[in-house]
Amino acid sequence: MNNRKLILVLNFIFILNACATSPKSILMGAVAGSIVGAGLGQAQSRNSEGTTVGAAVGLGLGSLIGYLSFIDQQKTNANDKNEKPEDIAPFLTKPKIRSYIVPDSIEGNKYIKSHRVFILEDPGSWSR
Repeated sequence: MNNRKLILVLNFIFILNACATSPKSILMGAVAGSIVGAGLGQAQSRNSEGTTVGAAVGLGLGSLIGYLSFIDQQKTNANDKNEKPEDIAPFLTKPKIRSYIVPDSIEGNKYIKSHRVFILEDPGSWSR
């Protein structure tokens, strides 16, 4: 019984440590591995000791798989960041717009409230 409590406490320490310092993939791998390992340990031995051992082994393997997945994802992201956006696809430049305010005015029987007028000086263009 003492071994079970010790392993349970260690599992929580590892999981909480993963929450504080590691990315989600390691934490998710640890949790999923622990759950699957506990289920397999219970199915195999039908006692609490097998469940605890299965959970501990699953926690370790799940964390390892999550860590390897995280490292692979970092390598993929590093390769993507080396490419310049200009090399991938053209983009539209920002247009130049000038604006001014027309004050209130009365023209014959019409009252024209002040409003803003926008003038497109240079439309956006495709870069390349």
